[in-house]
Amino acid sequence: MTISLGEKIKKEKEKYGTLGNTYEMFPVGTRVQVITLGQDMIFFNGNEIGTVIRNSGNYLGIIVKFDEEYQKHYKSGYIMEEFNFKPEDLIILKYG
Repeated sequence: MTISLGEKIKKEKEKYGTLGNTYEMFPVGTRVQVITLGQDMIFFNGNEIGTVIRNSGNYLGIIVKFDEEYQKHYKSGYIMEEFNFKPEDLIILKYG
């Protein structure tokens, strides 16, 4: 049986227990891991690590700057160094 990407994303959020996350949990400087497989039509591996650099407290308002090894490099030469997330897309790393 196959499942949709949306169902897989929901299962990841349930697995990591992030559905109750709030914006207040992610102040600037927080080290995080992206656990969602997709957000705003951009796809992720679910293991990207970075640091919160902005948090507006609104929809997709947590801006994460990825560690260099997790930045996305496109054929056009563009490098996606940061992206915007919801609290449930992230887990807080307890180390580094």
